[in-house]
Amino acid sequence: MKRGALAILVKRFPKLSETFILQEILALESLGWPITIFTLEHPSDEIVHADVARVKAEIIQLDSANPAADLARQVQKRRLRHIHAHFANHPAAIARDAAKKTKIGYSVSAHAKDIYLTDDVDLGNNLRNARFVSTCTSFNAQHLREIARGVPVAKLYHGIDCGKLCPDDHEPQSPPLILSVGRLRSKKGLDTLIDACAELRNQQREFVCEIIGYGPEEEVLRAQIDELALEAHVRLLGKLPHDDVLTRMRAASLFALPCRIDADGDRDGIPNVILEAMAIGVPVVSTPVSGVPEIVDDGVSGILVEPEDPGQLAQALANLLDSSAHRERLASAGRSAVVRRFGEGRDIAALDRLLLTATGEGAGTIGYVVKGFPRLSESFISNEILKLETLGKDIVTFAASHGDEMAAAVLADMTSPLAYLPQAGSVSKNSFWGWLKIVAPTYAPSHLRLLKRHPSNYLSTLRQTLHFAHRYRFSKDRCAKRAFFKQFAQAGAIAEAAERAGVTHLHGHFCHSATTITWLAAKMAGLSFSFTAHAKDIYQAKHNPRDLLARKVAAAEFVTTCTAANHEHMAERVDCPAKLHTVYHGLDTNFFASGERLSSITLRILAVGRHVDKKGFALLIDALAELENLGINFDCRIVGEEGPATRQLAQAILDRNLEGRCRLDPPEPRSKLRDSYGRADIFVLPCRIDDSGDRDGIPNVLAEAMATGLAVISTNVSGIPELVNDGENGLLVPPDNVVELAGAMARLHDDPALRQQLGVAAAQRIREIFDADRTILDLKRLFDGAMHVEPTI
Repeated sequence: MKRGALAILVKRFPKLSETFILQEILALESLGWPITIFTLEHPSDEIVHADVARVKAEIIQLDSANPAADLARQVQKRRLRHIHAHFANHPAAIARDAAKKTKIGYSVSAHAKDIYLTDDVDLGNNLRNARFVSTCTSFNAQHLREIARGVPVAKLYHGIDCGKLCPDDHEPQSPPLILSVGRLRSKKGLDTLIDACAELRNQQREFVCEIIGYGPEEEVLRAQIDELALEAHVRLLGKLPHDDVLTRMRAASLFALPCRIDADGDRDGIPNVILEAMAIGVPVVSTPVSGVPEIVDDGVSGILVEPEDPGQLAQALANLLDSSAHRERLASAGRSAVVRRFGEGRDIAALDRLLLTATGEGAGTIGYVVKGFPRLSESFISNEILKLETLGKDIVTFAASHGDEMAAAVLADMTSPLAYLPQAGSVSKNSFWGWLKIVAPTYAPSHLRLLKRHPSNYLSTLRQTLHFAHRYRFSKDRCAKRAFFKQFAQAGAIAEAAERAGVTHLHGHFCHSATTITWLAAKMAGLSFSFTAHAKDIYQAKHNPRDLLARKVAAAEFVTTCTAANHEHMAERVDCPAKLHTVYHGLDTNFFASGERLSSITLRILAVGRHVDKKGFALLIDALAELENLGINFDCRIVGEEGPATRQLAQAILDRNLEGRCRLDPPEPRSKLRDSYGRADIFVLPCRIDDSGDRDGIPNVLAEAMATGLAVISTNVSGIPELVNDGENGLLVPPDNVVELAGAMARLHDDPALRQQLGVAAAQRIREIFDADRTILDLKRLFDGAMHVEPTI
């Protein structure tokens, strides 16, 4: 694929402490990008990385009097297609101004001090019109998404060449070497390391600590070493060539970098030296600052101690020095983590796709529109995005709000950009004019730009919004339904950002307000759209009053839904049922693979879900009381988020004297929940249709439990019978029937062989119809068709 000429703007090049920029340039050149490097200042390092000689790009220093104007002239002269700036402070501002003068796009890679030492207003201004922003940690990315709302921000880790950094070359010296590498700045926490070394010396341990680097703290650190009389144990080696740094790493027993957050807010992201040490097979000790926990999993792939605690750091180092087996376990897990997340080239491939889209050479980008992201109860959406990424689809996600903190870990696995919309306030808790006054400052600029660029589309969409607000108002309300005006405002922000990000098709998840926003945004920007319908968004009339759902289906390119029952229900209510497609939510069957289940004399019952009426947990508690009367020994955990039914459930447990046998436990992250499935004997989810008509489709937790080989009991509601065949791979009972539910649990208590038989069949069923690697292909084909892309599968 041909790639357009690219300008890369940096402060200095080359720079020894910024090898990540050098490696990125080399990787982009290897992919065929013609690059010109523009610098703001002369290089200041006497030592140069050996790989600089491999760079093909011409290096041009800009006129210091007016660098933006000079960059604009150079871009036009050389017919460069796009500007990519490293660092979100001064370089980003120059790229922004030059891009405006030349009418081409720009993007920004943000790193560490440029994020945290730049005023938030200035930072937002530098990033606001970027095609995309990339940054090297999930921690940074979430911070930037808050500051620059509406701008797609991607987490792209700095890749490293794991082939060159091999554990086979690791030969620790004697006495043991504790190594640290970094600029001699306060944020590195090297004074804490020196204090920890004093404690190790006082314990009469044999060790040497070497600190490689240069910077403003050098004299302070030398004085600290002298004061503590550590000259025989701690050495400052100064600036060394990269190859020499790697030589010292290969000789080290431990690598320590006790990062801290400085008083001015400065901090590291994920220091590359930590990645290099882990790749070589050196156990790492650091702190849970910024992005470090994204690669160092405490006790698994390294050790994390609190910053500025030399006693805790010394104890961690001592524990590792005392146990070669512990060091080897951490080193092996650390190497695996680095190879998996930083060494496979995923992130440079993602940057390549983003730049192709920014230069107009991409194959088309899908804009996902969701209300909150990521959410623990909607993990199927994040799973879907991850799978589409692996198939090479370009995606930008637009979310109205943050999701759940417990679900945020998935963001570290995503390479596609995510943008949070500006806060839109509550249209119901304010007067219309009061609400408009709140949102106008943040939303008006996007809408004015859209009106200027696409006046016909914009005015047509505004007329449609006014029509919706009148037609779908509450029957007793003479006023327009104001929620549509909020959705119109959000749609404008998405349309403008989507156009800037190169989006060619929009897809909404849930056919309520998210799809209304998707539809309006698509109409403003002149794009096609599609949506996925799930459960309450289909069955509760308030989400799509009168004929609104039918009109959404008619306007969409295609519509997917997650069960055949949903499909049938919708087909009876729309004019073009051929647009409807059943696509099951896929599951990572490898992650939830079945394993050996330890036996127990107590029947261990697990239920998972939010505390809402449709989950049927109140019926489960009543059925547990029946088991109690039968003399069955059981332990039940109901794991999930609190909700409208929480108080009722807690009171029911008390009323039936089940406090010691039934617990309401908080939600669990995916890995912990997988362990919970493994420790249970049966999974029970007695779903029902609540008074509003709301119901589940096929609950993902039911599929997860089955994938682990767990025998399940549920009800024949909605799409559940599509997954569970009664008596073959699980048991189904009628909803709202306590006696039959209790009987099914008693039956599985009495017949362990049946439990095992159902569990084996359940896991097989999930592999057959719910494996994400299969279901995602159906969705990809629909997207390819809507975007007129030649299928690759």
